[in-house]
Amino acid sequence: MSSTGPYRWIAGTLRWGSYLSALLLAVGVVWVALDPSVPIQVGPGMPFRILGEQLMTGNPYALMQLGLLVLLATPLLRVVVAAGTFWRIRERRYTVVALLVLLSVAASVWLSGGR
Repeated sequence: MSSTGPYRWIAGTLRWGSYLSALLLAVGVVWVALDPSVPIQVGPGMPFRILGEQLMTGNPYALMQLGLLVLLATPLLRVVVAAGTFWRIRERRYTVVALLVLLSVAASVWLSGGR
């Protein structure tokens, strides 16, 4: 494996997460624009606990919200992939740094009360 091989996974995570997010958002926007039965809505996002149900019922706003969640989760997933990649190629220093970043994010979520 070349030295750039492992890093392709890290870069690919960010790239493909961005592509998936853009696709979900674009499909949702086009769906709302072309379907006259879907009203234009403005307001807070739907609660996370009902997102799956709304996706199953064919709510384009749920699709757009999923796109935003993918966009927000992609950098965190990239850090997880980086930690695993660095561990696999025995770059222990970078593994520790990636794990410290994850710990910092987890601590921030915990201190905020999960809001």
